[in-house]
Amino acid sequence: MNVKRIQKVLPFLIAGVLGAAALAHAEPANRVDKVSNSDFARTVQQVETALKGKGMMIVATIDHQNQMRMVGASIKGSRTIEFGKADLGKMTVVPNPEVGLEFPGKIYVWERGDGKTVVSYYRAAPAFAAYGKDNLKMAGEMMDGMLSEVVSDATK
Repeated sequence: MNVKRIQKVLPFLIAGVLGAAALAHAEPANRVDKVSNSDFARTVQQVETALKGKGMMIVATIDHQNQMRMVGASIKGSRTIEFGKADLGKMTVVPNPEVGLEFPGKIYVWERGDGKTVVSYYRAAPAFAAYGKDNLKMAGEMMDGMLSEVVSDATK
């Protein structure tokens, strides 16, 4: 590569690296984090109980801590709980199959370095509204209300 070409490309490379570094430290848009008053295991149990109390079915649980252990790495408690409700799918996915990408819903329970347990999820309304249909926007808003209640109950 010649010097003139490097001089032309270098500003873009620097901007890309600095932009990527800034994004790495920014909070993801639409993410909600709530610190729990309970330890990790109890919080996971409370999330599952709260979801079931709202008529949700837990369709999968991903134990990231165990997965990391299998490859010789160590992390604190880290679990994704995937959930859904057939009636919600019937109301949204049947008439709009493309929205199936948003299902199942996910809640992530994890331990910070200071030992506090955090419950995180992405708000559903913005993703559902992006499809440009009023019924999906309303479904996303309803799901956000339910998620807020579940997480509030689970972090008491």
